[in-house]
Amino acid sequence: MTISGSKYAVKPQQRPGRLASLAAVGSRVGEPSPAVDLWAPVGVDQLPFDLVNSVAGQDWPRVRDQLATVMDAVTTDGVYGRQLLQLVMRLGLVEEAELIGVRDIVLAPVDRCEPPQTAVPHHAVLFAAYEYQYQRAVGRYRHWAQKLFSFHSDAIWSREDVPVGRHLRYRRLHDAVALSFGEAQGGRLPVAQTLARNAMTLGDPGEPMHEVAHDLDHLVGVAMGSSLSSELTFRQRTASPTGPSPLGTWEAITHLQPFFALLDDSSLQESVTLTQQIAARFGSPRSQLQSQGWRVAADLISGRSPTEAGLPALLAKARHSSPGLRTLPSLLLARSTKDPEDFRTAEVVARSAGCVWAQVSALTWLVALDPQPVAVRWLHRLLEKTGWRRPVLVPATVAADAALGLAAAGKRGTSIIEVAALGNRANVTVEVVMRHIDDAETPGAARIAAVEVLGKLGTTHSREILRRVSRRTDVLGAVARRVLASRTAGTTLSERELEVVDLARHGLTNRAIAERLNLSPHTIARHLSNARTKLGAANRAEAAAKFGDARLSG
Repeated sequence: MTISGSKYAVKPQQRPGRLASLAAVGSRVGEPSPAVDLWAPVGVDQLPFDLVNSVAGQDWPRVRDQLATVMDAVTTDGVYGRQLLQLVMRLGLVEEAELIGVRDIVLAPVDRCEPPQTAVPHHAVLFAAYEYQYQRAVGRYRHWAQKLFSFHSDAIWSREDVPVGRHLRYRRLHDAVALSFGEAQGGRLPVAQTLARNAMTLGDPGEPMHEVAHDLDHLVGVAMGSSLSSELTFRQRTASPTGPSPLGTWEAITHLQPFFALLDDSSLQESVTLTQQIAARFGSPRSQLQSQGWRVAADLISGRSPTEAGLPALLAKARHSSPGLRTLPSLLLARSTKDPEDFRTAEVVARSAGCVWAQVSALTWLVALDPQPVAVRWLHRLLEKTGWRRPVLVPATVAADAALGLAAAGKRGTSIIEVAALGNRANVTVEVVMRHIDDAETPGAARIAAVEVLGKLGTTHSREILRRVSRRTDVLGAVARRVLASRTAGTTLSERELEVVDLARHGLTNRAIAERLNLSPHTIARHLSNARTKLGAANRAEAAAKFGDARLSG
């Protein structure tokens, strides 16, 4: 995902140069699909025939000319992916300042915070991109990506190794994806989603970054409250012979990892396996620390204790690292201790790194645990401005508590209602909704959203409230009548029945549900029995399935 590359000279040698390409350093990786090895030979069957034929005939001047038509300098994460990369490795590359600079960034210690110094403008842009990714300086990366749209290097007109047409097409795609990444983690989610969708129309057909943009589009939608509406495709492209280089794979996946943590599948675990093994082969302290952080996060999510997950070791390694690399460990520590002071520390570290997703997460926990005015004000502002609705590493029930804390503190807004509705706690959602409906100072859009959420809940209590609101003669009354008319079919559950069936749908046993809701297992069994009757289900599994279908259709 580089912007430009060093001049190269083709030489008839079978062994790559000492540096060759940073993307060529690696090892066997884990399993996003069956046993992917990003360094295994992938052949040349999809490369242009003239290029392959020239290499076979050792026509090196013609090889050089052919490479200049398909390769943006040392960028090999394009249409031909690892097939082109491995061919270039066999031919050898001249070592130059760009590769040395990137190598130094990859191998830098965890406490370094500045890119290598250079007087060459396009080198400075390239080094900044890698440096900010390796130290997870999200805010600086976002500002760098914003400036890309006004950056132009005159070097492309004088360099034989830069095909101008390919370079310009790739730049437009690269710049849109880079800024989409920056906005997704450190800015506004709606902007990130728009940029990702635009990126899918740029570049050449078959670009791996089209898959990256596709996945980012849908993952950002999940963070904004939608269900995942499409299969993710980048991991499948990674396994392809024309998939991106190990370095390009690491870059893309580390940008997506916070969003993988929102999915109820193996995406996070698979991405961790992949990035850990790439980082280990690179020998990169900073990439290893990042991968270890997400490994600990995945293990904590799966129910392991902090010690079993390796949190103490992670904290020891991160103690003297840059703020961006301390952000995730700090948040994981706070998540384990549930200490408000630890969440305040995590929020400060995240803010210094410009990492908005981690700020939202830390503040959500803080408001749920200790809704002090400063935390309430900042969380409400971030939710309204950035579009986050599912905070990373925050259970839905905790997010619902935070929404209630915001509403109880007098904050009003569509964002609060939407966070509450995603929390799978009907009683909390109803209370948040009623505070918005009954408050005449609530913005009109938020009050309408509150009425519509009542219709989606479909509980006995919410239906009673809707009927009461429908008797009003104002806009809210009209909205309530419309919602009631559109949801006349079906049987409603009580708020408690809804909570119990939803928890059962997520695999919790009666005893686990009882512990979660502070009820007896006998009471849980009774609620499940009542819900089965209302849903017309023969057993627990069918009731959960019917409830899930109803939620999706609603």
